[in-house]
Amino acid sequence: MSPAIGFRVWRIDEMLTGPRLASPHRYAAWLPGLPLKAECNDEWGAPALANPHRKQPGVAPPLEGCTCGIYAYHEADNMVEALTSRLVGGAVLAWGRITIHQEGFRAEFARPLALCYQQMLSAGSTAIPLARLAGVYRLPVIDASHIGVFAAEFGESYLPAVEPSDDWTARLGTSVRRVFGSWLRG
Repeated sequence: MSPAIGFRVWRIDEMLTGPRLASPHRYAAWLPGLPLKAECNDEWGAPALANPHRKQPGVAPPLEGCTCGIYAYHEADNMVEALTSRLVGGAVLAWGRITIHQEGFRAEFARPLALCYQQMLSAGSTAIPLARLAGVYRLPVIDASHIGVFAAEFGESYLPAVEPSDDWTARLGTSVRRVFGSWLRG
């Protein structure tokens, strides 16, 4: 499997050594220049008895049935919708063990590729920290509308294929269009 590209949000964690990208939901700081490795720790909220890694020691995260792994969306639009004045967005390159889901994936390893801004948020509270983060991580800052094209240069999207609908109304609509189309032509 080739490296996957994804899109995610981070909170900005102000540390003594400068700003750091951090998970918005768990304590996991992304260190500049180093990939983040997923871990499955009980202190992150997974009850010890429900933790699948206890039953399969030595299996790298992420594992089906567990919440571990480095999360990312398949599409930049989902990331943009999750942006707030307290979160920054960006593209990541992920590899290792990957579990693919409908809206995104969870990966064993990931590193940021670029940070992004939205025009309406660029003047907000994330504008100055975003510039500082870009310097600390040596990452480009790209308009959110172009980050997908940029990320595609580094890996593949593993967006699941849309399956045909089992909805009878969709089949009915197709049949009606076919009948009326031949009637109008005929």
